[in-house]
Amino acid sequence: MAEPGEGHEARGPGGAHKGNLVDLYEKMSKILGENLDRAGMITEEAFELALKESREWAQKMKEDYGEDIAKVSDFIRRDWHEAIRHIRQQAQKSLGIGRIQVGLLEVLSRMAESAGSQLEIFANKLKDRLTYKTGEIAGAGSLECQNCEQMLEFEKPTRIPPCPKCRGTIFSRRF
Repeated sequence: MAEPGEGHEARGPGGAHKGNLVDLYEKMSKILGENLDRAGMITEEAFELALKESREWAQKMKEDYGEDIAKVSDFIRRDWHEAIRHIRQQAQKSLGIGRIQVGLLEVLSRMAESAGSQLEIFANKLKDRLTYKTGEIAGAGSLECQNCEQMLEFEKPTRIPPCPKCRGTIFSRRF
């Protein structure tokens, strides 16, 4: 069995290597981020367009990733959604009303409401994708086994191994 964090290559018919999916995840995530930077904001439409462009880039590569591009896209979508949700929660916690002047509070409130509703729509559409399973690729961070609460820490994108404590296969993101 391969160790967590190893390359894990996809195999085509007859076992031929098609390409390293962890590398694909990292490259597609980078392209997604660059495209979102150019868009200037993160809306559902901008995100999906940027993800589509990263998939199109992957399809043009020399390696034949085949159907794995869609799987990696789902992994990226799930991880970005979790990061956006976490950032939103942290922003809500850090905006102490006592520290904000009344006029500024009104402006921030309108901005937050607009951004919040966009992120809420985005979050609701992606909620089903919050479960992480053994064998899938996840970005850097912490996952918690839903069976025994064992934490797995990843410094870079990697395939998710079974839980080392209970051999569980279902995880949740933890920050």
